[in-house]
Amino acid sequence: MGKYGDVLALTQSEVERLLPAPAYIDLIEQAFAAYARGETLPSRLAHLDSPPGEFHIKASGLGGVVAVKIGACFYDRPATLGLPSIAGVIALFDGSNGEPLLILESATVTRLRTAAATAVAVRHLALPQAATLAVLGTGAQAADHIAAIRAVRPIERVIVWGRDRAKTERFAAEHRAEAAREPGQAAGQADVVVTLTPATTPYLGLRDVRPGTLVAAVGSDAPGKRELHDDLLAGAALVTDVTHQCAEVGELHHRPGTPVRSELGDVVLGAVKGRQSAEEIVVFDSTGTAVQDVAAAQALYAAALADGAGRPLPLWD
Repeated sequence: MGKYGDVLALTQSEVERLLPAPAYIDLIEQAFAAYARGETLPSRLAHLDSPPGEFHIKASGLGGVVAVKIGACFYDRPATLGLPSIAGVIALFDGSNGEPLLILESATVTRLRTAAATAVAVRHLALPQAATLAVLGTGAQAADHIAAIRAVRPIERVIVWGRDRAKTERFAAEHRAEAAREPGQAAGQADVVVTLTPATTPYLGLRDVRPGTLVAAVGSDAPGKRELHDDLLAGAALVTDVTHQCAEVGELHHRPGTPVRSELGDVVLGAVKGRQSAEEIVVFDSTGTAVQDVAAAQALYAAALADGAGRPLPLWD
């Protein structure tokens, strides 16, 4: 067997340095557009329960490369190990010959590309004058969502809610936000609501949101997770990131008869009008797609080569 080239490896700090958070928003918007134009490989998902946690495996291709992400979600890791609840890797391959090109820590990419996808949805689906943001959940995704949404809308007020009252108050103090005691108390005052919890029982309903609100449902990314009551899905226009994936693991999975107005990529392209009135409630069902991962990994690979970052990881000798 001939000797292959070494795979480039990037650490978490390199991932953060090479592709700053603000750069993800336009990058992910372009990835949604490419998917809608049929310029990507299909976005595939596999799910494996491994009590007390779970593994997500996502794969897609874009621009001549293919990325596969393996993400482990163990929500007891902070308490038992003092480590983040999500860990994993992304492997990037040459799509023409299968040659491995890059391996990198995935949790940072997942965190930033997820917030960027929500920001793209806000850019295209929220009211232009949206100024109050409610963030339901105070985990690893929360701060990046606030920053990303502030980049696309004139947010003047942020209200947060979390299951742990003390943690919620600390988070609010650190991020110039107000702490709410109930999710409906936060959502009912907001123009944009983002749900970021691993809930398995819905906690947000139609009565909790006001007309014109955009609800970005981000927490449901596995079959057992759910944040929205049926009446909210029934009373809103539904836009998905990738419809077939939302039907497997998103909010749509729990109410499969819900009409889908569009995927976000078609809204980005202008093929479908995502919001049709200032009064309607819009739900964005965000399950996180492999197209987002491959777009980020491709950009990081190009940046690493230009910067001379990373180190070779010899897999063959």
